[in-house]
Amino acid sequence: MPPIAPSEPRTFDAVTLSSWHVTPSMIRVRLGGAGLSEFASTGVPDERLRLIFDDDVVRSYTVRHFDPVGPHLDIDFVVHDGGVAADWAMHTQPGDSIRVSEARGWYRPPADTEWQLLVADMTGLPALTRALEELPHGARAHVIASIPGREDEQHVSTEATVTYRWTDEHELLDAVRSFERPSGIGYLWAATEASDARAIRKLYHRELGWTPDRFEIKGYWRRNKEAWQQRFAEVREHIDFVRDRALTDGLSGHELTQVVDAALEESGL
Repeated sequence: MPPIAPSEPRTFDAVTLSSWHVTPSMIRVRLGGAGLSEFASTGVPDERLRLIFDDDVVRSYTVRHFDPVGPHLDIDFVVHDGGVAADWAMHTQPGDSIRVSEARGWYRPPADTEWQLLVADMTGLPALTRALEELPHGARAHVIASIPGREDEQHVSTEATVTYRWTDEHELLDAVRSFERPSGIGYLWAATEASDARAIRKLYHRELGWTPDRFEIKGYWRRNKEAWQQRFAEVREHIDFVRDRALTDGLSGHELTQVVDAALEESGL
């Protein structure tokens, strides 16, 4: 019997209700409408959904906030030139239509976590700030985040004790490497550019020996994407071979990711 193909995520019609600048480099768009009446949040602060635009272009974004009363949900967009979603966010008007998919999240600190390190660039900042807002009294979190300028810092209300270290894009990895880990049991969550995410995963998983239940590290975008894709096309056969062999050996999840990461790194990616 052939394997059952995964079903496509359910989608919902939505309309723009309003939009405003959170910081100079971040726009928040509030979506609502009767079509969201059956949308359900996972409750996980880094939950992401698909935004489906009129020309069927699809982009993934974090649910910054969801309120079932109304209902409405907020999406934060980084302001930059050339992006389909960012351009839409900068020009959308109340009543504009869009479709959104079901959401899925990954942030799950184990119950014995005593402190958290949360790392993000601007693309991961919506999930990071939502996570901070939802931390309970007594929780401890340490933020390392890269932003274009001081005016883009975001300090949110939270019951947790939080430290912040704001950097620029080029200093983010150095800040992560120099972070003095507190005593006790930690949890790492990171959402950054793909190669930065791989470097953070290498540090914590391969070098420091953290087990996969103690971290969640995601690459949200890719620097120099066209050059990367060109190089990947040249070595794709090798990468596929390495991945398929790992699958045959029974590897999956973070173990599989580690093998593929190593093959990409060896190939100059």
